Amino acid sequence: MKIGIDIDNVIANTFADLIPYYNRFMGYEAAPQEVVETMRKRKIKMLQYYFRAWRQRVMTKISLIDGAKETIQQWHPKHEISLITSRLSIFNRQTRSWLDQHSIPYHSLHHAKEKTKHLKADGCQVFIEDNFEECEILADHCERVFLFDYPWNRRPTEKDNIIRVKNWSEIARQI
Repeated sequence: MKIGIDIDNVIANTFADLIPYYNRFMGYEAAPQEVVETMRKRKIKMLQYYFRAWRQRVMTKISLIDGAKETIQQWHPKHEISLITSRLSIFNRQTRSWLDQHSIPYHSLHHAKEKTKHLKADGCQVFIEDNFEECEILADHCERVFLFDYPWNRRPTEKDNIIRVKNWSEIARQI
């Protein structure tokens, strides 16, 4: 089986680990939903944030989400693991370094703009994601899409193949 997996907030504890850095950059403490909205709508400001983060190598300091490493390591010998991230491609080297540092096995790594992951997920029967809008699109291309439950994605969906989960063990039981 081919499994597509997002990195941020799925494998990497990105939001929790980078929120202090983000708040210092913005100059105030932001609520989770506000951070997500800013990242999607204020592209110029976020480009400055990403370049500063890249220079300071903050993406290499993010922790793992519990269960991600062990589950992916179990799947890797029997399934094709395709990591598909919305991270800018300037983070490719830092991303690969982080994956190696944490012993995350994969067969391919792709960078894709938001709402275009389905183009890189060709042939994936399963996809694991935290972005609600991305899941809605992926659900038209994958048999099952697992949506990690976070405050920023709590909306109802009409798609029966989107499965909301709280952790990796819930996903592992269904694969």
